[in-house]
Amino acid sequence: MSDRRACDRTQGTGRSGFNHEMEMDVTDTKPSPRASPKGRAFSFFLLSKTFLSAHIGLAAAAGCLFHAEGSVVQAVMAWCGVTLTAMAGALVNNIQDRLQDQEITRTRWRRKALESAGVLTLLKGAGLMAVLGLMLVVDAADGLWPAAMVLTGLFFYNVVYTPLKKKSHLALLPGSLCGMAALLAGWMVSGGSPMDREALSAALVVGVWQIPHSMIQNLKHADELRKSDQPSITKLFKDPELAFVTLMWVMLYNLSLYHLIFMADFSDWALLLLFTNAGFLTPLFAHTLFVTKKPGLAFGFLNLSLVAYFIALMIP
Repeated sequence: MSDRRACDRTQGTGRSGFNHEMEMDVTDTKPSPRASPKGRAFSFFLLSKTFLSAHIGLAAAAGCLFHAEGSVVQAVMAWCGVTLTAMAGALVNNIQDRLQDQEITRTRWRRKALESAGVLTLLKGAGLMAVLGLMLVVDAADGLWPAAMVLTGLFFYNVVYTPLKKKSHLALLPGSLCGMAALLAGWMVSGGSPMDREALSAALVVGVWQIPHSMIQNLKHADELRKSDQPSITKLFKDPELAFVTLMWVMLYNLSLYHLIFMADFSDWALLLLFTNAGFLTPLFAHTLFVTKKPGLAFGFLNLSLVAYFIALMIP
């Protein structure tokens, strides 16, 4: 008798789980009827990773002003255009990752945000933003090639990096090309070639920076990532080992800053900012990571360093 009751309970749970999945499929295609316009707009804002996308746009603006013939108007247009395109890519990325996001506490909220905004609505918004962003880049450059570079970065993010990270922890290597493409696009807006040594050296700094940036994100959520089914570098290293590897990459990022100094001409103020950035980052990062053991603060220092780098590129 007890076996029969257990069987009934199991069958009931199975039907409930199936119905729940069907409901989730329906909500994936249209917004929740209870979602207010304000709630949908807020979900749209969060899922498009506006703050991070603005940093990617800043890379394009820095690349534009780093070129001797770049103008402020072109830089602003490149910033806005690349930011909109990056937001479009982030929306698509969240839709692609909606199942995996359920496994991690940090990203679990995104499923509810997707229900609130609606997948179809987000796709339409992403398409519109991508078109507007690319139009701004084309208008700023008076040509198509910089927009093609932006599309290349978008391709690596949504078509290469996002599917690959579900299979390999090495996905962060092609993922690092996304930020590099933004800076090169800004350089091209001003009339430069992506093969110019100054542009390649400047873009390399951004590419190297993205490796420890991803590693320390994994370190912040190491315990959860080890329990999940997702590939993660945290499964290859213990926390102290991963912290040391991350520090090595930060030092390599610093070396790339010094390398750039010898590859391009900078004003005295720009040189001062670059030397200060490279000189203080490693000890600050090491202190917060190994002494105070605050990876979140180290993560903040790393982000601040990149902003300082972009400012140095924009100083005439």
